[in-house]
Amino acid sequence: MPKSSDEHTSSGGRGSCLDISLQPAASHIRASDGREIPFTRAVLTMRNVCDAEVSDVVLHATLGQEGGTVQDVTHALARPDAASIRPRDAVSWYVYDLLLPAHSGTASKVHMFGYRAVLNWRFDLAVWAEYRLSGSTGPEQTPVSRWALRWSVPDPSTGAVALAIVESKE
Repeated sequence: MPKSSDEHTSSGGRGSCLDISLQPAASHIRASDGREIPFTRAVLTMRNVCDAEVSDVVLHATLGQEGGTVQDVTHALARPDAASIRPRDAVSWYVYDLLLPAHSGTASKVHMFGYRAVLNWRFDLAVWAEYRLSGSTGPEQTPVSRWALRWSVPDPSTGAVALAIVESKE
């Protein structure tokens, strides 16, 4: 996953071995006319901040679109390389590419209208993980991390798509 020097929002809890964060990352997307336009993606990252390996990791997520339903999109995050995370390692996912298509209401709009379907809509993302710390007897769970995401085109002359990420405290 690309690294970004932009704003970094994290919601890892004290005592949790997994830190879950969401950050913007500059990229490009192909418009329907074939042009490549600047497009800011949201990168969801889960990092092991402990000195021991974590295993049996299951990342959960729900996604809601403004005016629509909240849906469980956990299945879109399933990856064999995320089941176990060594100390200081991390696993990342692109929200636009994986989670939005997993939300049935959003997927149909993105399929019909492309990236323009997400412009000026608020998306609410909630993420938490269950895992086992090496040598422990029971499962652990991270706090729930929540963000609101909104893609927009601040300058229509460039067509560049910006992303605002706001961490929700609940």
